[in-house]
This record gives sequence, C-alpha cells and structure tokens, in this order.
Amino acid sequence: MDYRAQVYSPLQNLAIWLGAWLADYVATDECLGAVTELGGAHLLEGEHPEVGSNVDFLKLVRNLVDEPAPPTPPLSLVLCGPGDAPRLPVGSAAYAATIEGGLGALVMPQRHAGSHILVPQPYSAGLRWQRFTIDEPLPPVDYLSPGDADRSLAEATRAAADLIEAMGDNNLTRNKSIPDPRLTVGHLSDFYDVPGLPLITPPRAAKLFARADRVAAIIETVQSHVGDHSLDPQLISLWRHIRAARVAGVTYALQEFQRG
Repeated sequence: MDYRAQVYSPLQNLAIWLGAWLADYVATDECLGAVTELGGAHLLEGEHPEVGSNVDFLKLVRNLVDEPAPPTPPLSLVLCGPGDAPRLPVGSAAYAATIEGGLGALVMPQRHAGSHILVPQPYSAGLRWQRFTIDEPLPPVDYLSPGDADRSLAEATRAAADLIEAMGDNNLTRNKSIPDPRLTVGHLSDFYDVPGLPLITPPRAAKLFARADRVAAIIETVQSHVGDHSLDPQLISLWRHIRAARVAGVTYALQEFQRG
C-alpha cells in the first residue's frame, strides 16, 4: 500500500496557491513556479505533453471559477481514502475518477447551480487533469473550523507520539541499519512542506497544515521507513483526521482570501 497517498496530497498546497492567485495576492509567475513544483507538467485531458503547458492549466482554473456568494470559497478541496468517501455524488464519473486517481479533486462551485470539478491522474511527468461538470448539489460537508480541526488533530498527534515512543524497545528500532525514526520524521515533514505556502496564508491555516504534516510524517516513518506494521490499526485510524484538517485549512484560507 502507498501510505504516503493516504496522508498527503499535493492538492492541499496547490489549492492554497491557486486561491491566493485568484484573489490577486500572488503573481502569475510565482503561482506557476509553485504549481510546477507541486505537480510537474500539468496537462488537460486529451493534451499531449509537447502541446500542454502549466499556463493552460491556470487559464482553465480561471475560466471555471465563478464568484459564489460568501462564505463559500471559489475553490475547495476534496480528499478521500479507505472508509472516507469523496464528497461528490456517488456513482458520478467525477466520484469514480477521484477514487481512481488517489489524490483528491478541486471543486469550483457555481453561483447559481452545479459545480466544475478537476480531478488529477498522475502520469510520468506530472498530473493529467480531467474536467467534470455536476448539476446536482454536492453531498453536505462536515464543516470543521480551524480550531475544531486543530483540536482533533492535536489529539491524533499525541496518540501518534505515544505510539512512536512505544517503539523504543522494538527490535526494529535497535537495528542499526534502520534510520533513526525521529530524524526520518523531520526529513518527511520538510518534504510535505515543499514548496511552502504563500506568505498571505492565514497563520491558523498554516499551523493546521504544519500539524497535519507532522502527524503524516510520523505515520509514514513507522509504516514505510521503519517497516513496523504492528501499529497499523491505530495509525490507520488517524488518516481521516489528517484529511479533515487539510480540507478545513484550505476552506478557511480561501474564505479569508475572499474576504480580502
């Protein structure tokens, strides 16, 4: 199993950069740089690598975004995983593509009705985006304020820290051929934060993302780098808390961008 895909998606930071760009808080060149770091070459469905460009991707996002009535942000993030279905109409093509792609989706609600949905599929050089339009209302979202999401994730952090501390007497951690778990956690936390966030990102959202990255790094360290799967039942239960925190942080940040 790809454990990283369960705790991290480049769509989190991508949504923040796009939201800041749409609100004219960051320049197009700066946004393009972040988009490239986060996903490589972004192609629209049907384009060949030598034809498409990341500029075309930004143009598509700009064209699809409407101006929904506040507090609905112009763009939102959808994530999913085992036991955590995407908040899209069940049975729709967008629903199926989101599960298949494994990275989530970006949703652009329209002011009067329906939504445009962009779903990425990884390919050798980056991300290939499929576009869908849904006329019916989206399933309701369990809205979490940054404070609620932070408290939930803080509890998950304490649980994860207790678990990694419990590995102290584990034969795997005494094996000198295995990297130090704490050092690995630090390296992974840095990875999750590349290319960083726009300076305009609200501090509450940035704090939430940092906590999510920390818990995700601990989980990946234990499950993938140390290779101890005895804790999988406990660690897997934390996945949905990480996803919920990332979605809540994106929603809050884009609402703040919208308020100006």
